[in-house]
Formats: sequence, structure tokens, C-alpha cells
Amino acid sequence: MAKNSRISLTNSYTISEKKIDFSRLQELDSDDLDSWWRTVPGARRFMKVAIDAVDKHCAVATHLPEIDTAGFIQILREKIQRRHVSLLVEIFEYGGKADVEDFVDALTEKFAPDFLRDFNEDSPMIDLARQNSLNGYVIIVLLKNKFDWLTTAVTDFNKNTANMGSSLIFVTNEENPPPSLTRLSDYLTPYDIQFFALNLLENTRLTTQGKLYTSTLAAKLSGQSAILAKNFAKTELYTHGLEFVKTVLPHFDEKIFNRAVWECQTQFLLSILEQIRGRLIEKNYDKLKNIMHVTDEFGKTLDDPYDMELRHLHYYGGKKMLFQYGDWEKLELAYSARNDLSHLKIIDLNQMEKIFLFAD
Repeated sequence: MAKNSRISLTNSYTISEKKIDFSRLQELDSDDLDSWWRTVPGARRFMKVAIDAVDKHCAVATHLPEIDTAGFIQILREKIQRRHVSLLVEIFEYGGKADVEDFVDALTEKFAPDFLRDFNEDSPMIDLARQNSLNGYVIIVLLKNKFDWLTTAVTDFNKNTANMGSSLIFVTNEENPPPSLTRLSDYLTPYDIQFFALNLLENTRLTTQGKLYTSTLAAKLSGQSAILAKNFAKTELYTHGLEFVKTVLPHFDEKIFNRAVWECQTQFLLSILEQIRGRLIEKNYDKLKNIMHVTDEFGKTLDDPYDMELRHLHYYGGKKMLFQYGDWEKLELAYSARNDLSHLKIIDLNQMEKIFLFAD
């Protein structure tokens, strides 16, 4: 991780999942899926919405990226079958006509051939629920297209939940889904992705600080994608930086990477640099007290050593040669790092690791 030119804070860079070839990435294995859908808070809450629909014998419409769908359905089926052993869990893929009547016809043809439409009801979904035609089934409906009737269909079906022994879980990947859908994106935060990445790094040789830093960087690079986090949360992200990222996604924007690194370094290193400053002042308090009172180049009067920033310690302490060699070396390290980060530059791995050694 060599030093880079100054980053830009004026432009916002984001990853577009549409431009990513997920087929070349390492997939989530069964352990990863367990970790993601059962322990990551946001993903677990999203899963709970579907499970609650089964418990309450009602319908729900869920939205998640296509790349997450197979894993979601796998864990969902397992959870339902353990929780409701008497229910039949079935998958129904639908990409037919754009009206709800056709959907209900296709659904009942497969799962409720005895269903007879009562046209006294305006909605076939009300009719389907009132007759309890899908009794004993939990049907996970994979919608292959965008259907404008989805929200209304769920509402109509749920008007008769008291009569039902069935559930419908609609799963869609449509673009620009309506707010009424339960969207995975609304449940996930950067902390969820970091938590997942940290679990993936648990058995690596990285130090605790290294794992925390790398998991945070992986989360920043991954957005809300568990599969990207899986591919980025590696020791190589810490040791080889952009070079490693390019092996995962060859066309990854270097500006995105550098911005993410600087944000992570600022988040983790500034607090450690403050610890170093405090320890240097505490250890050399009497010597520093003897050079008070001074006024710096910005007109700030320093009355107490604890008022001194790293730049003050470096300038006044260096001028008076107050620090022993070991303390001066530590101050040089902290001052240089603080100066680089303040000027929107990222620091190299060797320097960062030295600073990590001083973390509480």
C-alpha cells in the first residue's frame, strides 16, 4: 500500500453492481449463508419478515438482488421446515401475463386444481384466501418480471388471514421496487457488512486491529453485497490493497479504492495518534511545562502541555530537543501520519502497522 496522491472529497464514487460480473466471483458456501442469513442483524431481520408471514398465514412481498436470491430461499426453506414440519414448502416461478387473474390461474392450476373462481369477488386474491385453497402450503413465488399488481395482491390476500392455513412469499428482483415491498436494502447497514466480513477474517493471521481495519475496508468496497464482502474480506486486501482488489474485479475504480482506504485509516488511526500524543505529553510533562507559555503561528496561546497538538510537540519539542530518541521516533511517526491524513493522503502499510502497535 504505497503512498498515493491526494484523494478528492468533492466527488462521490460508488460501485455499480450492474457492471460487476458476479459469475467470476467466489460464491457463498453453506457456512457463509448460515452466517449471513442467521447471524448478520440486518439480513436476519429481513429473513424474519418472511418467517413471520408463515407464522401468521399471510402473504408478504420481498425484494432483494438476484445474486442473493438462491441463498435466501435455501435458508428460508430450512427455517420453515424446522419450524412448521407439517407445511409443504414449494417454489413457484412466475413470468406470465401482467394481470393478477392469470397469476392466480397459473398458481391454482399447480397447487389447487379444485379452486373455482367466485367472480362476486373483485380480486382473485381475496377469493383465493377466503376459500383457503392453498391450505397446508407455503409457496415461495419467484417473480421473473415486474408486476404492478403485486402490492395490491398481497393486501387483498391478507384481508382473510383468519381463514387461512397457507402463506405466500413473493420474491422479486425488479428495479425501482415500490416502497411497500420489504426490501433487503432497507435492512442492511455498513455495520452488517463489516460484521459479516469480520466473521470471514476470524481465522486469519491478522492482528485484531488488522482484522477490524480490513473488515471495515471490505465493507466500504462491497456496498450491501455479501458476495463482494466474501471476495474482499481476505488477508490480501490488507497486505496488497488495490493489487488484490484488481484480481477480484479487474476494472475496479482506483479512486473508489483510495477514498475507502483514506476513510478507514482516518477512522482507525486518528484515535491511536491521539493516544500517542497523550502518552508523550504525560511522560514528558515537566519538560514541556518549562517551555510554557508560547504562542503558535496561528496566534494560539499554549498554557498547558495538554493544549499541544502533535505539530506543537514536533516543533517546540524538537527545537528544544526535549524528547529521548525512542519518544522522538514515536513522535515523528505520529506527526508524519497525522500530517498525511490531514492533507488527504493515505499512508503506507509499514507506517500503519507501526501505529497499530500503539493501540490500546
